[in-house]
Amino acid sequence: MPSLSNILLAATLALSSVVSAKTIPVKVGESGLTFDPENIKADVGDVLEFWFYAKNHSIVTSTAAKPCEPKTENGFFSGFFPVAQTGVASENVFRVTVNSTTPLWFYCSQGKHCQAGMVGAVNAKSTDDFDKFKTAAKSASSNVTPAGGVFGGSVAKASSSDSGSSSGGSSSTTLVAVPSGTASGTASGASSTATSTTSGSPVSGAGAVGVSFGVLVAALGFVLA
Repeated sequence: MPSLSNILLAATLALSSVVSAKTIPVKVGESGLTFDPENIKADVGDVLEFWFYAKNHSIVTSTAAKPCEPKTENGFFSGFFPVAQTGVASENVFRVTVNSTTPLWFYCSQGKHCQAGMVGAVNAKSTDDFDKFKTAAKSASSNVTPAGGVFGGSVAKASSSDSGSSSGGSSSTTLVAVPSGTASGTASGASSTATSTTSGSPVSGAGAVGVSFGVLVAALGFVLA
């Protein structure tokens, strides 16, 4: 039978790894056709939380070679978030959990926003690699929106209009993932509206803290019984 100290150590390590995950806010279109930040560093388990501002924007994963075309697999698409009022974020946010430190590239598929520089990256190997990606986007012949609806992430109600800070605090909110899918570009500059698939406050930090704490308590109960 495992000793109490070993069980406590394993549970503590599991809890610590979850608590260390952070939420990274990304402002979409707040200052023109830009992402802020646009060149992001993230760890596995971190959550990218996209806040949408005026006009009508989307988030689509691409590749370094084809900046304005959807990645054919293991990507995500937020749908479109039309916002009429300048300086005010959308009621919903789009969240994606980082599951690898491999470079991830994304863009806005509205109109010619991608060609205008509305691109971003997660864990680009260097600033030079990101600059090359952004330059390649400017010469793209088309800006492609994936076929079908939202996939690869989750849409949820924003908890606050202030998206300017990230937090590593705990939360018991559960993210409801939109089913993953395969993207095939069929349109450019579409203007459909993304539909909310979850309710409640957005996760700030680690959404699984409550679950991990429950595991720790259960482990203690098992040993002490």
